[in-house]
Amino acid sequence: MRTYRVNINMEIILTDNLGTTESINKLRHSIRNNIDRGNSVLVKLLQPGVMYESSPGRWHTVVDFINEWQGQDVRFRSNLVPLKPCEVEFTYSNDMFFSGPKLYTENKKCSALLQKLKSVDVKITDTPWELLLGERNDNKDLLHHLVSAHPVVNKTFMTYFGKDTSRGHWGQDVVRPVKHTAESVAGMTAQHQYITTLRCSDLLDPSIYNQTHYTAMIETTIHNDFAMFSEKEAKPIVAKRPFVIFGSCRQLEAFRSLGFKTFASVIDESYDSVVDKQERWHKALDSMLELTKSDPKDVYKKLAGVLQHNKEHFENNDWPRCLDWDSYQ
Repeated sequence: MRTYRVNINMEIILTDNLGTTESINKLRHSIRNNIDRGNSVLVKLLQPGVMYESSPGRWHTVVDFINEWQGQDVRFRSNLVPLKPCEVEFTYSNDMFFSGPKLYTENKKCSALLQKLKSVDVKITDTPWELLLGERNDNKDLLHHLVSAHPVVNKTFMTYFGKDTSRGHWGQDVVRPVKHTAESVAGMTAQHQYITTLRCSDLLDPSIYNQTHYTAMIETTIHNDFAMFSEKEAKPIVAKRPFVIFGSCRQLEAFRSLGFKTFASVIDESYDSVVDKQERWHKALDSMLELTKSDPKDVYKKLAGVLQHNKEHFENNDWPRCLDWDSYQ
């Protein structure tokens, strides 16, 4: 955790990039100390998937921590959308790409990847969906099991790097990670290394996108208290691809609350409101399978305006950010 003093209005900026019980306890102590000194506090949660224990076995989420400060001069910013009542001032920060939403317009390597993508008119494929499961966790194990037992598995290009690294797929245009998919790609400036790091997971793979039409993804942290968005959504947004999210209940609702549009005109998105995770995800798989019965050219024609809106909204909006260089000097 780092502390920065901002002279304007005596606001103190505090950050946490771990989201653990220990780091949250330290952050809580620092917030209280600054309030006692008469300072206002801005807390930047760089790790949106905060989970902490108040007592052995009693776990709380990021929204619980935010609500501890109701009525006090504290406000929060993070790359998440609260899904249960949030009683403290909160601002969404778009840190889907660590380098910022303009990564695919300003980085030559990334813009070159977009140029390699084929249009739906020329792609011929038996696997219209792609689902890339990165690092192993229990949720990804569950999804892998559900997909493997569902008929849509025959229509899905699926890899699971964390479960079997030999089954990963990296085309010649991207960088294969050594240990984990969020590893940094060399070539960024040392001065801005932390906030402009280009990660392996930031790179869309033309060899996969050119043999599929649609994207399915699972977020790393899933809890019905909040929804988070990462490079997993950002890549199909900049490539103008429809997608399905295996995430929290009301994750698509949270996505729309940020000004984006979803794909209900062609995809049954009723899965988004199902509370039970396994039932929700099974329903999402049904939606994926149903979409494979449609002509992808018709799908893209119907969604042209939605896909263009999302790309422009993502890249051209003046998003607040947590990972800004000024906060690290």
